[in-house]
Amino acid sequence: MFKKIFQSVFFLLISSAILSACNKSIHTFGKTKIAKSVDSIYLKQRIAEIKGLNADIFTKGEFKGAGDTPIVYRLLKPKSTNRKLPLVIVFHGSNAVGNDNSSQLGILAKLFATDETQAKFPAFILAPQFPSRSSNYVMDQSRNILTSIPQPCLTTALQLIDSLKNTLNIDEKRIYLIGFSMGASSVINALSLKPDLFAAGISISGIPQFDKVKTLTNIPIWLIHGNMDTENPFNSDEKFFEELKYNNKIRFWEFDNLAHNDIFAPAILTDELPKWLFKYKRK
Repeated sequence: MFKKIFQSVFFLLISSAILSACNKSIHTFGKTKIAKSVDSIYLKQRIAEIKGLNADIFTKGEFKGAGDTPIVYRLLKPKSTNRKLPLVIVFHGSNAVGNDNSSQLGILAKLFATDETQAKFPAFILAPQFPSRSSNYVMDQSRNILTSIPQPCLTTALQLIDSLKNTLNIDEKRIYLIGFSMGASSVINALSLKPDLFAAGISISGIPQFDKVKTLTNIPIWLIHGNMDTENPFNSDEKFFEELKYNNKIRFWEFDNLAHNDIFAPAILTDELPKWLFKYKRK
């Protein structure tokens, strides 16, 4: 046990040191280019540690909603719910589409559920599983880049969030979104559909939605993308940042020389994600 704790602490210290040394100009908003990490051993250890978290800490649920697209989900409840706590919704990528109610519990869901994260940032963690794609992509003809379009099962997930607000001790001013790949695209789609519901969102390697740019200008958004990503091309997020940056509510981390599935670098496997999200509260 002591060895495991020591390794975790050591990894966090190493990751923080690397991030600090290589990127002196990281800001709350604006663009930062993150150099590719070379500490592959520590990265593998950290990913294995997070993935090894027992999924049984998440309870299983099913929600039908008002439409014909029922979804299953997992929910982590904090150890103490005597006070209102934030809700973090984690949207999965397309490789987890289905209804086994397990595949959606990837790195992001488990990262927010670890003891170390919950100790600093206690919150309800909701991980819905989409039975089909939650977002699809089409070409934005005016910009010549891909844009995302929300699908019906994403609406069901939004209805699930509204339902949980009525049954759990959730701080409704602190509801956050985070997602990877297709799920990252769905983060931007969900913010566009219900901008008054969420306090902030993080999109990792997604495709944004451009037809609601004005709606999104006042919501804190953090884009994370590798500039070698060809699956969800980097240039869509780059253009999205350019169109929203004037209002100083968008953060963009460009990871140098990282492809789509390599994005979970040491810099984002610390407490940086919840620390940034939890700064924001909806007015």
